[in-house]
Amino acid sequence: MDWGMKNRLAQLIQPDGRCFFLPIDHGYFQGPTSCLEKPGETIKPLLPYCDALFVTRGVLRSCVDPIGSKPIILRVSGGTSVIGKDLADERITTSIDEIMRLNAAAVG
Repeated sequence: MDWGMKNRLAQLIQPDGRCFFLPIDHGYFQGPTSCLEKPGETIKPLLPYCDALFVTRGVLRSCVDPIGSKPIILRVSGGTSVIGKDLADERITTSIDEIMRLNAAAVG
């Protein structure tokens, strides 16, 4: 494993081998979700309890303070509809350049 991968994994996984990621991408595939109308207010009190945030680009840019934040797992897929049995019609929606600009530790 290369140095960069080891470094990013070390940001996400605690020395005891455990990790807890806080997913805040529900609105994308579940539609409007209770308690996530103002994601920044929901995220802030939970930050001490998580090792990383799993967020969309919009939530990251508008609701996550870049100073003192947790590592970011960036949702990089999307689709035109959530109608259907699953999300099999998703596509990659984020470029490598943008992922790097947003300093994501991982993508999902």
